Amino acid sequence: MPHSIVLYDNAEWRKHLLPFCAVRPVGNLRVGICTLDEKWKHIFHTEVSYLTIDYLQSSFPVQAKLQGQALIIRANVLPSERLIEALDGLQIGEKLVYQGEWVAALVDQFPLEANAHFDALKPILLDFDIPQITFPEDIFIQNKNQLLFDFDLLTKGRSSATLNANNMIFGDHIFVEEGAQVEGVSLNSLQGPIYIGKHARLEEGSFLRGYVAIGEQARVKIATRLYENVSIGPRSTIGGEVNNSVLWGDSAKGHDGYLGCSVLGEGCNLGAGSSNSNLKNNWSSVKLYDYFSGKNRDTGILKCGLMMGDYAMSAINSSFNTGTVIGVGAQLAISNFIPKFVPDFSWLTDSACSSYQMDRFIAMLQRKRNAGADDLVDPNILTRVFDDTKELRKQLINH
Repeated sequence: MPHSIVLYDNAEWRKHLLPFCAVRPVGNLRVGICTLDEKWKHIFHTEVSYLTIDYLQSSFPVQAKLQGQALIIRANVLPSERLIEALDGLQIGEKLVYQGEWVAALVDQFPLEANAHFDALKPILLDFDIPQITFPEDIFIQNKNQLLFDFDLLTKGRSSATLNANNMIFGDHIFVEEGAQVEGVSLNSLQGPIYIGKHARLEEGSFLRGYVAIGEQARVKIATRLYENVSIGPRSTIGGEVNNSVLWGDSAKGHDGYLGCSVLGEGCNLGAGSSNSNLKNNWSSVKLYDYFSGKNRDTGILKCGLMMGDYAMSAINSSFNTGTVIGVGAQLAISNFIPKFVPDFSWLTDSACSSYQMDRFIAMLQRKRNAGADDLVDPNILTRVFDDTKELRKQLINH
């Protein structure tokens, strides 16, 4: 067992995962029930830190005790039983290599002196697939398998809380944490597991069909329909119709409308009646804006909906086209289809397109926190993201 784990993302490849890693390390993204750091902490029963880009490092510091042996894991790698076995077998001075890229390394000295240290390590070549999140859509694509992995990880050797008789139960692959309120709900786990977190609230008339995870203190509103492959993060509110989607946490899609093949970051809000498309009329593969290249990238998949960065919000009846990317902190209030790429901190209405003023944005987040939200990020991080995306906003405003 390593003394500590460090999730590494101080590399160019992380830019492909924007906007989701703009205000957090890649190792803090949610896929399945848990965030990536939570998974590794559960697996190895040790502290997890991040080696990330400069403007995030102070808010996500490396633990002080990491002055010695450490297991360094590429942050976008997802755990599997075979990978865990390979990690357990690593010796100091060795690294796991998959398709020419290092996946993990066990070192006896940390911190490291840049990447040159990895070059000197003995490579152990892996001959099995390593699941990863390389692009934003991989979050919902990989979510189903990771939800099952996390379900087993979190529930092994434990007993579920008892569900009341007024619920409709199909199958026994259901785990309910203590304090959850579940009344008059249809729970179908015949095809996949259903996990309900502590103090979550599932209201009457809701339908859940596994694979589904409801995070701690999340709320599932009356008559919600959650289909296969849905993860609702902690303290989120969900309503309407949802499938193949992940909400990081502290976000709200609380009303009728459809969300499919989509990912929402932290602190997002979709107004009542908002929906997204996830399939093109000509049945061609979906393209997404890629922050790394500054161009649209062909995903190679037929269904892909909305990728919404942290703290972005939309007005009532917002319509999102297939393959839409919304940056951090964007505010949307237009009656037609929203543009397929909206840069971070843009403010769009039918009459104008402008830049959100950072002081007003931070004041809004503070008011939100005063009202009970738990998603206030370091203002210095927001300011850095604001500055880094200035040219993208100019292009939209001058378009």
